[in-house]
Amino acid sequence: MPFVLAGVGIGAVETSQHSAVVALAPKGLRGSAFGMLATVQSLGNLAASAVAGLLWSALSPTWAFAYLTGWMVLALIGLLISLRRPSR
Repeated sequence: MPFVLAGVGIGAVETSQHSAVVALAPKGLRGSAFGMLATVQSLGNLAASAVAGLLWSALSPTWAFAYLTGWMVLALIGLLISLRRPSR
């Protein structure tokens, strides 16, 4: 069940990230914004996978999923904060 929930969460977060780029980036910078998103995602995935793998091996899968869930919640909070700021 944790794998299913993680998959649903990842699908929702990645979809919302792409939607946020379209909604928030100026038209002339959208290509660069998607490139920056891909860069940040790849570096985040590398770091998250390394830490989650260590937690999984050293402690338990529960600790690994809890760690990753925490980061997903923080990302959602950051997105919500960015949507509340008025546009310039």
